[in-house]
Amino acid sequence: MPLLVPVAIALVIALTASLMWVWARYLAHRAYATPVALVVGVLAAVGIALLVASDGPDAQIPAAAGWAVLAASALALVGGWVALATVAPAATQRPRR
Repeated sequence: MPLLVPVAIALVIALTASLMWVWARYLAHRAYATPVALVVGVLAAVGIALLVASDGPDAQIPAAAGWAVLAASALALVGGWVALATVAPAATQRPRR
């Protein structure tokens, strides 16, 4: 049960990153949506992996490391969303099939 809260936070971050990707790529037609969403998702996954590795009596990794990476993923999500909305260039138009 102690890992339920960080897993829920990481799930919300990952789902919001996918929403950001859909918005930036298909609705706002902004470039760099995929790398931003991937960075946020990878940071959330690494944060959860560190928290799982720190769970246990003989863990070598402190839980603060996992929380720090999870917080970095949340900050990257907010920063990525703002950057995509304000300074990202328009995506190049690809020909339709």
